[in-house]
Amino acid sequence: MARKVSASNDTKVAPAPSQPTQPTAAEIREWYEKNKNNFAAASEALKQLRDVTKTTSNRTITAFNKESLRGYLQNIASNETNLRNLSRYLFYRCHAYYRLILYNATMFCLDARTVIPSYDLAKNNDKKKMLKSYNTTLHILENMNLQYEFLKVYVTNFREDVYYGCCYYDDTGMFFLPLDPDYCRISGIYQTGDFAFSMDMTYFRSRQEMLEFLGEPFQSMWRAYESGGNSARWQPMPDEYCVCLKARPEDWETAIPVFSGLLNSIINLIDLEDIQAVSDAQAIYKMIWMELETITGSKDVDDWKVNPALVIDYFNRMINEALPDYISATIVPGKLNTITFDDDKATDTNKISKSTETLFNSSGGAQILNSSTISGSTAFNAAVKADTEFAISFLLPQTQAWVNRFLSYQLSNPSKVKFFEVSTYTIDGFKESILKDAQHGLPVKLILGSLEGLSALDVMSLNYLEEECLDISKKFIPLSSSYTQSGADTEGGAPTKSDTEISDDGEASRDKADAAN
Repeated sequence: MARKVSASNDTKVAPAPSQPTQPTAAEIREWYEKNKNNFAAASEALKQLRDVTKTTSNRTITAFNKESLRGYLQNIASNETNLRNLSRYLFYRCHAYYRLILYNATMFCLDARTVIPSYDLAKNNDKKKMLKSYNTTLHILENMNLQYEFLKVYVTNFREDVYYGCCYYDDTGMFFLPLDPDYCRISGIYQTGDFAFSMDMTYFRSRQEMLEFLGEPFQSMWRAYESGGNSARWQPMPDEYCVCLKARPEDWETAIPVFSGLLNSIINLIDLEDIQAVSDAQAIYKMIWMELETITGSKDVDDWKVNPALVIDYFNRMINEALPDYISATIVPGKLNTITFDDDKATDTNKISKSTETLFNSSGGAQILNSSTISGSTAFNAAVKADTEFAISFLLPQTQAWVNRFLSYQLSNPSKVKFFEVSTYTIDGFKESILKDAQHGLPVKLILGSLEGLSALDVMSLNYLEEECLDISKKFIPLSSSYTQSGADTEGGAPTKSDTEISDDGEASRDKADAAN
């Protein structure tokens, strides 16, 4: 079992034995999906943005501005919750920020991995034991569905910095239950490299029904809090349940959004979009006025060419029957004319485009989200490599650490899991290097399968089906590679060297023999 370095004097509370009523991972996932709109871990994301007295259709959003953001950044330690809520708000409010978060979160390819059994160069290795370890590890990995579960973790990491969760795993699969970060704190780090955290049990004071349903480990943590009083309110999440990854791992105590330095630019972009919306409304707006003319040369200001009562009658018919909602009308003492408000539309659109481009370029990466700034394959490849390093360099090692630590709780002799540092943009180049390694005899065949999205178990299963069950390689001769054929192979493939090779010396000898005859 992996040990952890503690940041406090908290003592670990062992979970109580599983009760018959303990829900499965699938049941908790289903319950969470049905209740997440009311579940605190999800609703707290909008707790300062939502008026709970309103219905969904009348929901109101608190407006954040640059002045409040400036105050948050001046005292980060006291405004973690405010910055987190601001980041959540902008995640849903600004599509450019949403794309930036998703761009980084979807970099990870957790299917690109290899499983390595324990091997000792100085001892005789037990083949049967090694195969059992390898097989059981592969089956658990199949059941964990890592790519999907960790995608949700990474979105939270790039949006809020820290993800706190409780892992439920059984035969039905694996599910990470997200926990409210306002009630969680990092308390230490495991020797494997991922983080440990504690949870404030006062969270469940008004949520007893939730506590009763969730079962372990929360019920054991709650009992420890009840017996220890207020001094025991912060209970460590048991190791086997603990899921905690931090996008900025260099500082345990401070948790702020990864792109906090861009929040001001994002608010500027939203302001420009709002201005553009007003400009778009103005662009179609017109005002028509009708002039009441007087008789030329008359000194009487009320000496009208047309009776005003008659004019007003026609005017009312015009505004009631002929004018659309976005056109206004009035009567003035003059001729008919119009006013439009579409002069600044193109300028505002250019400002938004430039602001969006600046946002992506200022993020330290993600330039390809604004593809007009990328010219040529060299620039594109360099950009995605830099973006890949930014996205995965901290979180992928923590993911690998958590997976191997989790396997140590499930198996007495697990194989080691290693994830490759590739993204959806760089995996093809990595695949080419692995193919070259295969040509030099390195044991990378199963790795090639993982880079194609097939687990080692899938590769072995398909290989067994093709070779042992269907005998594919013998029935489909053209699929054989020419350089793998032997001289004894007469069923197909390329001719052997001995059948076709005629050396220069051999040709010269025949020439001499022909001359002698």
